[in-house]
Amino acid sequence: MNDTTTTMERLGRYQIREIIGEGAMASVYKAFDPEINRSLAIKLLKAQLRLDVEYRNRFLREAKGAGVLSHPNIVTVFDVGEDQGHPYIAMELVEGGTLADEIKAKKPLTTLGIVEIGIQLTRALDYAHKKGIIHRDVKPGNIMRVTDGNTIKVADFGICRIDGSEGGDATQQTQIGNVLGTPHYMSPEQVIGEKVDSRSDLFSAGVVLYQLLTGHLPFEGDTLISVAYKITKTDPPSLDKVRPDLPLSLRRVIERALKKQPDKRFQSGEEFAQALIGVARELADEEAKKGKARGGMPMAVRWALTMAAVVAVTMTLTATVLYKQQYGALMDQVKDYGGSLAKFTATQNAVPLLSEDWAAMDVFVQEALSRQQNFSYMTVVDDQGVVRASNVASEVNQKYAAPQDATPVSSKDPGVTVQSTRMPDGRRVLDFATPVLFQTKTIGTVHLGIYEAPLTAVANLVLVLLAILTVITVAAVAGGTYFLAQRLAVPVRVLKNSLSELANGRLDYRIAETRKDEFGELYAEFDKTAAALEKRYETPAQAHPTDGN
Repeated sequence: MNDTTTTMERLGRYQIREIIGEGAMASVYKAFDPEINRSLAIKLLKAQLRLDVEYRNRFLREAKGAGVLSHPNIVTVFDVGEDQGHPYIAMELVEGGTLADEIKAKKPLTTLGIVEIGIQLTRALDYAHKKGIIHRDVKPGNIMRVTDGNTIKVADFGICRIDGSEGGDATQQTQIGNVLGTPHYMSPEQVIGEKVDSRSDLFSAGVVLYQLLTGHLPFEGDTLISVAYKITKTDPPSLDKVRPDLPLSLRRVIERALKKQPDKRFQSGEEFAQALIGVARELADEEAKKGKARGGMPMAVRWALTMAAVVAVTMTLTATVLYKQQYGALMDQVKDYGGSLAKFTATQNAVPLLSEDWAAMDVFVQEALSRQQNFSYMTVVDDQGVVRASNVASEVNQKYAAPQDATPVSSKDPGVTVQSTRMPDGRRVLDFATPVLFQTKTIGTVHLGIYEAPLTAVANLVLVLLAILTVITVAAVAGGTYFLAQRLAVPVRVLKNSLSELANGRLDYRIAETRKDEFGELYAEFDKTAAALEKRYETPAQAHPTDGN
């Protein structure tokens, strides 16, 4: 077997097909196991490392330990062995790239998608920790995403790295004393060479989530020493400033994961996962916005709909009253106008009617109708009920036929009778009838028809304007109420999550947020209460760390 990866054909019983990855420590091949007809991945140490007996033995021993892990979010190790001095690991072949590839390509990720990755990652770590295996090198390059899905698989459990990084920059991996790993993702205790436990992996998971959320590492520097200093001594850039759009609950989760002291972090992967599950539920509720949130319709939607309904009913009733009043006022004006014009017509036609000057009456009617387009008809009837003048020539000298479907309309003038009737063409007309008098004696009747359409058009315009005003007002009130409720929901969730932290025994938890409103006062009272509880229930050793021999 040749040391060059390009000429290798077989390793043990495995047939080597092609190289699929190469780093400073190892090469990864796509291989085939003919005994069980399965494709898999083979990781093979490079020459400079396999010649180190101590490292080779540790590689095999710890890889065998990782082989006991069987979890949907962990790359499964099938076999560990050595063939002619070449240590290798046969593992599950994952079709897909790493999160490091996605970060490098600046692939957009949703906040909910990142939280779901975090849930899978922390549960995978929790499973391994319960098996007694600490990863010690949790980073995006060791987290693979299965193609066409949001499932991730953690690789290289229990395998320490010495120099270089598979799929990463050589400057991002080093050995500080006896510390192994990738400095940017190390926990403070790992950086200073202290013994690490499961909480160190959870710190690294927090770094990964911070990077996925912001696109930047929380601890960056020009040199490894400056990176190590920031990890151990300084806080990362606040998510409040870097990603103010993130829910406060998620920011609190990441802040807790990146605590310098291990006992202030999440104490298990499952605890970390449960916190992220709470965030995922919150994000899903906000993202869906379909009124299907847990516990019923969201408060913001409920308030918005309630206020919209109240305003809609109020505006509708008001608009109805205004419409009726406006229509009544317009009708009164039309009746006054029509009645006055009918009486004027009767006065002007009294003498011609008495002298039977039908020609003069006809001229008057035609001229009057030509000046007023809104008039439907003008008819003068004598005391025998015969039409003597009309704009409809066929009616002249005929018996006057009263409308059949006339509806009486109230009139303020007792000398004018008003009826609403429908013309043969379907249009409605107000018929104004008034007697023609000569020395207080009735010698005929004048009928004046005025179309209702212009009156209806004006009234309908008013109705449309009122409807538009109602819709705009309802929309403004609903939108304003929804926005206000959303603003109120944020501090309510903060208080809810904070109380949950206290209930889980985190007496050192503080909201530590300043607001110039009543919620700010509640936040301050919460922090004051938490501080009092912490002081009351702290252990004697915590209260007096210098006591004792």
